[in-house]
Amino acid sequence: MLLAFSSCRPNPQEARQDARDALENARIQLDSGNKMEAMRLFKEAERYGLLADDTLTVAHARFNIAHYLGYYADKEEVVLLFRAAAEGFGNDYVNKAEALKELGDFYQFHRKYDSAAYYLNQAMAYAEQSGSMAEKRNVFSAFYAMYFNAGEYEKSAEYLQKYWQASQDDLTVERRMYYYHDMGNIFYKMGSMDSAYYYYDRLEELLLRADDKTKEKSYWFFVTLSGIAEDQGQFEKACQYHYLWMEGDVHDEIENKKNNLAAISQKYDSAVMQNELNEKIIRKQRIIIIISGLAALVMAAFLVSQVRLAKRRKREAEINAELFHFKQQNKALVQKDAEHEQLQQDYADRLSDALMKEQRIMLLLDNYLNGNKKAHLLKDLEASVYGDKNHWEAMLEVVDQLYPDLMATLQQKYPDLEEDELKSYILSFFKLSRQEEADYLGTTVNMVDKIRGRRRKKMGKSKVLVTTNTIQ
Repeated sequence: MLLAFSSCRPNPQEARQDARDALENARIQLDSGNKMEAMRLFKEAERYGLLADDTLTVAHARFNIAHYLGYYADKEEVVLLFRAAAEGFGNDYVNKAEALKELGDFYQFHRKYDSAAYYLNQAMAYAEQSGSMAEKRNVFSAFYAMYFNAGEYEKSAEYLQKYWQASQDDLTVERRMYYYHDMGNIFYKMGSMDSAYYYYDRLEELLLRADDKTKEKSYWFFVTLSGIAEDQGQFEKACQYHYLWMEGDVHDEIENKKNNLAAISQKYDSAVMQNELNEKIIRKQRIIIIISGLAALVMAAFLVSQVRLAKRRKREAEINAELFHFKQQNKALVQKDAEHEQLQQDYADRLSDALMKEQRIMLLLDNYLNGNKKAHLLKDLEASVYGDKNHWEAMLEVVDQLYPDLMATLQQKYPDLEEDELKSYILSFFKLSRQEEADYLGTTVNMVDKIRGRRRKKMGKSKVLVTTNTIQ
């Protein structure tokens, strides 16, 4: 059964490629506006990345999942995803800072300002380590928004000023507008109207001098200027700016509809590329599902073995009938193709051997369940499965497939462990009872306790940590 489960594990290289393909395809879907499909592919990238131990791909997938779940999603889920993404980015300090900044934004949206400040401070530390001025600006902007929403306007102004200083090397018109607008809002909230009007005037000058394309992107500033003009009693200007805001809003809505139509067109244009990738992933998924289904059937058969004992005779009759029918069909095939007959006969012989082995296992279980508790059930079952092959070597082959280099690591780290102590440690992975372990080792329960005690004493408090790929 352990061999069946080990065979379910996909090739790490294939899983890594599948993870990266899913991540790339998710970004394509996101650019096309298909967020639902993008989310599915991000989760697929996470799953394959975990199978391949590709921590960076998993981190990118989790970051995008958390980002597009949004502020109204389950808080615990979003927090865990952002924290896991930040940890998974490792020495990629730019993305690590971005993940922690997003987590800070998430907390400040829910008015958890202490937690928001904690993660934004971490984000700033990593942004400084990265040397990315763009990331520093992002974190300064997040601090400004957090303190503004918390009503701490002086601190908000301080971080907006830091944003302004960090933008001097790349001071675009849009960043100037952002700075003047938000600084005006801070002083307006503080009641310093002269300072507020000063910054609003600077914003107004920039907007009026800007080209049409910039105005289209920054139209929403006009609604603020309209309100300020109304406060100052300049109602004609207020109406004019309000009209410009409405015009921009309508134009933006029209552009969004055009973009939606373009996204739909792009979606169909990219269908061929997506289908090729999906077909590849689906084929591999089918193989994994089939193997997993077979493994699940093996486990289910083991768990319901007592029920199957009651139905043994009926099952034997069905198998014999199927075998008889199979042999009858083979007689007709023999006349047409001698080689084909030999292949069918070989298959029939193997089926017969498997039936005899299954019958013997059922008889052993029946004998054990009917009261013969002294029977060495585990060793007898192993003898039925492995035949004359050394049971311990066969067990090691199974363990080595699940936990490569386990024996070598144990012998290197604990050279004074005796053979029965090594066996006891290996058997501990199979969750056997003391009696089952005694049956397997061919000794008593008391001796098993002694062997376990000696092993624990030699190994001390240190542990051998086992993963599916390595032993640490």
